[in-house]
Amino acid sequence: MKSSTRLRWIWIACFAILLNALAPAISHAVNGKPRSWEICLNDGTRVNGVGELDYATFVALTDRSKAQSPAQPMAQMGMEDCSYCLPHAGWFGLPPSRLVLPLPLDGAALRPTLFYQSPQPLPLWSASHPRGPPAHA
Repeated sequence: MKSSTRLRWIWIACFAILLNALAPAISHAVNGKPRSWEICLNDGTRVNGVGELDYATFVALTDRSKAQSPAQPMAQMGMEDCSYCLPHAGWFGLPPSRLVLPLPLDGAALRPTLFYQSPQPLPLWSASHPRGPPAHA
């Protein structure tokens, strides 16, 4: 492969990775709905809202000295969870594989019926004697 063709494929792969990383943010930005925001606090509560979030509102919402109202559901924000919000949800391991039966051990291998009927190993089944060049006398 020529170096220019290879360089072109590398750029296409880099662009695909960049597009994959930015696509969720871009799709939420251009959907035409008003801006929405969500703040996840360390005690597990979520604070959601629509519109601009200024510093005074942020401090008022995150101040833990007073009681908080319960968080609004995600449906009121006009957004749904994406794979970037909860990357660990539902992925506890690989999917289960099909049931695999163990193979029989070498001693339990099936042999032809004549093998079980012969009183001694037949020449066909015995190991051959090693042969080499004649010995020099």
